[in-house]
Amino acid sequence: MSEPITRRKILVDYRIRAAKCKNCGRVYFPPKSFCDIEGRGSRMQEVDHFYKNGTLLSCNVIRGPTKKFDYLKSFLSGIIHFPGDNLKVPGRITDYIPPAEEVDVTEFIGREVVPRFRKTFTDGASGLIYYSSMNFSFVDDYYPFQEYRPVKPSVSENSSKPGIVGYGVYLPKYRIKNEGHGVLGVVERTLPFADEDTTTFAVEAGKRALIHSAIESRHVKKCFVGSESAPYAVNPSMSTVSQVLELGEPYEGGFFSGGIDSQFACKAATDLFIDAAALVAYSTFGGEYVMVIGADNSQAAAGDPLDYTVGAGGAAFIFGRRDVIATLDCYVPYTSDTPDFYRRAGEEYPKHGGRFTGVPAYFKHVGTAMRAAMKACNLTPKDIQYVASHSPNGKFPYQAAIEAGFNREQIEPGLVVRYIGNLYSASCPTALAAVLDIAKPGDKILMTSYGSGAGSDAYIFTVTEEIEQKRERSITVREQIENPHRQYVDYSTYRRWKESG
Repeated sequence: MSEPITRRKILVDYRIRAAKCKNCGRVYFPPKSFCDIEGRGSRMQEVDHFYKNGTLLSCNVIRGPTKKFDYLKSFLSGIIHFPGDNLKVPGRITDYIPPAEEVDVTEFIGREVVPRFRKTFTDGASGLIYYSSMNFSFVDDYYPFQEYRPVKPSVSENSSKPGIVGYGVYLPKYRIKNEGHGVLGVVERTLPFADEDTTTFAVEAGKRALIHSAIESRHVKKCFVGSESAPYAVNPSMSTVSQVLELGEPYEGGFFSGGIDSQFACKAATDLFIDAAALVAYSTFGGEYVMVIGADNSQAAAGDPLDYTVGAGGAAFIFGRRDVIATLDCYVPYTSDTPDFYRRAGEEYPKHGGRFTGVPAYFKHVGTAMRAAMKACNLTPKDIQYVASHSPNGKFPYQAAIEAGFNREQIEPGLVVRYIGNLYSASCPTALAAVLDIAKPGDKILMTSYGSGAGSDAYIFTVTEEIEQKRERSITVREQIENPHRQYVDYSTYRRWKESG
């Protein structure tokens, strides 16, 4: 498709937009500027279905897709009905692999579905990537339906410090197991379905963060996306995320908001936590919010030791001054030029420095930042309830925390890498989210990131009473790890999906 046609489809497909006649109630998809019944005098209202659920009205299995959709092999396609507006749209069921034998599609009719932001197809190796929310997953499967009900924020700030007001984690449905007792403590890991990539992870995580925080998206005036597996070398994921989630005040198809994509290996997102906190504390920013997302389809060459520890997913955090669930109390960065892990421009997979990756790289930076943060706040390990660290595997973060004086009870809740793999830019944020899922008011959390190249950021957060008010709106990391509908694939499928994502 041409760029102008792509732009027009974006404005419709990203949010599943329709037009509703205020006079007769008739709904049009794609949207029209006037009603066929009421004519030019009709009053049309824009409606979207990004946060709504529907039902599968009819469907069939596509066994021989066109070349654009050949990467899916076969898939379930159908008509989705949104009863609230009596709207019917075409759609594809994602995260479902039709079996080789004949499928009785009547078993799917009437099941509830929820929109998912996914890739539809790519225009060759050098062309555009097309995304849409007209991809649906079954509500009674891995992904539950969540209502988005913004509430009016508190009039006054509940804390003298800025901090986290909401968060969301997105882990794909599909997994692959490591043999035996795992590799470096990693038993299994997440992987993208064929239509997923870093941008789709970022959107889904951001969507969950908005639902959890219950703030209106128009109040989010800045969005940072940290990743080392962005779909484009030039063209930010951030602008797609902002368009889909409608961050900032709308104006002529765009939004009064800003942001960037960032890259610093696995600390590309956490490095920006302090920037987000500083922005929301700045008077000129007007008391608005900043979203920070870490998302990666972590890459490794087939057969490389890294290939048995990498995962896929995204985590989003919203920072503000009102209704804060965890204040940001301390920040200590530590950086050196230590080339332990890198990927040259144009290279498909990263290289790493073997044993050099451990002591002079990860352990030096994480340990130094941890101790410096505690010293800056005049705290000891006994004063901190939980530790959340970047997790390249299941052994490094545990050893680093033990050496810093922490015990198993403080470390274990954040060691989710064992079941999801190393999410690169989303690794440390997801560990933090897993801890926040169970933390109590008054608890202190020490989060320490690590990015190859090299650097660490240590943060100390204090959980507030507000966290209890928002728990019912979250899908916890543990719920996703233990979801009974997760599915496992073989290694060849894993490689195919990894490389397509």
